[in-house]
Amino acid sequence: MHVMEQQLASQHTRSQIEQAEQLRHSRRLRTLRRARRMEHRAEHRMVQAWRRAAELRTGLESLDY
Repeated sequence: MHVMEQQLASQHTRSQIEQAEQLRHSRRLRTLRRARRMEHRAEHRMVQAWRRAAELRTGLESLDY
């Protein structure tokens, strides 16, 4: 009977470890996706800023002439 309890306890422990590993994996994936979204948004804002700067430069150049 005691052996059976030990086996159940070790199976439960193994199950908890596997569950924790799966949670860690899914959290890493979520963090990675969030980081990629943030990077994409930052790149988009940077491109918009470059375009706006180019528009302003063009406007200033036309005032010089």
